[in-house]
Amino acid sequence: MTSTQPERRDALAALRIQRPEESVRTARPRKRWFRRFGALVLLLGLLCGGYVVASKSGWIVGAPQWLQVPEIIQSRVEVRVVQPTVESGRSADALVVASGYLESRRQARIGARAPGRIEIVHVEEGSPVSKDQVLAILEHADLDASLAATRASFSRAQSQVAEQEIAIAQAKRDFDRAEELWNSKAMSESEFDKKRFDYESLVARRDSMNADLQLAEARISESEQLRENMFIRAPFDGTVISKDAEVGESIMPGGMGEASGRGSVVTIADLSNLEVDCDVKEDYISRITEGQTAEVVVDAVPDRRYQGRVRKIIPMGDRARATIKVKVAIVDADSRLFPEMSGTVYFLPSEDAEKAIADDRPRMFVPSSAVAAVDGAKVVWIVDAENRARTKSVTTGTSRDGRTEILGGLGETDRVVADPAKLTAGQLVKTLEN
Repeated sequence: MTSTQPERRDALAALRIQRPEESVRTARPRKRWFRRFGALVLLLGLLCGGYVVASKSGWIVGAPQWLQVPEIIQSRVEVRVVQPTVESGRSADALVVASGYLESRRQARIGARAPGRIEIVHVEEGSPVSKDQVLAILEHADLDASLAATRASFSRAQSQVAEQEIAIAQAKRDFDRAEELWNSKAMSESEFDKKRFDYESLVARRDSMNADLQLAEARISESEQLRENMFIRAPFDGTVISKDAEVGESIMPGGMGEASGRGSVVTIADLSNLEVDCDVKEDYISRITEGQTAEVVVDAVPDRRYQGRVRKIIPMGDRARATIKVKVAIVDADSRLFPEMSGTVYFLPSEDAEKAIADDRPRMFVPSSAVAAVDGAKVVWIVDAENRARTKSVTTGTSRDGRTEILGGLGETDRVVADPAKLTAGQLVKTLEN
């Protein structure tokens, strides 16, 4: 009995089923080691990433080359850049500077007073025209026929009136003889009354025929006016600045497009009376008065400064933009100026003895928002050839109307950041030209 008990225990142990927990318990130390290793790798990755971000943000200087992010994937700050403006003469002392666009005081889109199809166009873009000159003609063969018919009716009415005058003259003579005979008692009263009534009837008929003649004459005037409506004429002296329709196209007064017909044939403008339509900030409108002198610089004609005068301050503000519209007439406009050109207006101070002598010394200006203070010194941010932001120390003069005079330290070709905000030296930027 005692010798067989150990054997039975070994046999029972061999038949015992092993539970899953026991197999997991043997592999648990190995999985725990892999988890610790993965956490260590993740921690190192986070530390390296934070180091790269800190170095690029300026918190850590001198990051290793292998940690630097390639420039092609670096995010760039968008900045608006401008070039310094160089001015001379009285415009450098301008009280207010505003930009706008040229327009003609007299400009009109010329159409027809009646619908029709264009038969002839006599002008092209740039053609000078005079008042009442025929610009285009609409098809009007039917109106020519109608006018001929009304003229024929008028001629027939004229001939009928002429015949009636002859009949009246004959009846008048008969009536006069009858009156003599009746006075001498040689004609009865009934015969005399018949001659008198015949004469008066013809006179009354003549009045009716004269009315018909006037009606025929009025119809001629009507037909002539309808035909005249087919001729499109210039309302004033000017220049054709746009040809809006071609031969064969339909024209309709008030037309809004191809569906209803063209609304105009040409657009003409009086280029001798040009003005600049500009917007002035509400803060500066008190510095401007009607009749004030100004200088106008047109971008398309950089070598010429035109003389201007404030013609009108429109008594209506723009709430959204906080501006007032001002019309500045160009006194000495020439053939190089056209409507819709962009220009800059320099509203000048009053002309006194000191201002009468123009200062030809060139002066440089930048937007006042471009000037910053760093450690007590005035600097401007510029963008170099590699599109990196740099600072330049400058000497500034007076500031007025949102611009500051630069006395030194800046070049005319430098690209100046108009609104520098949170830039760092050497930072890559994306430029937006003003």
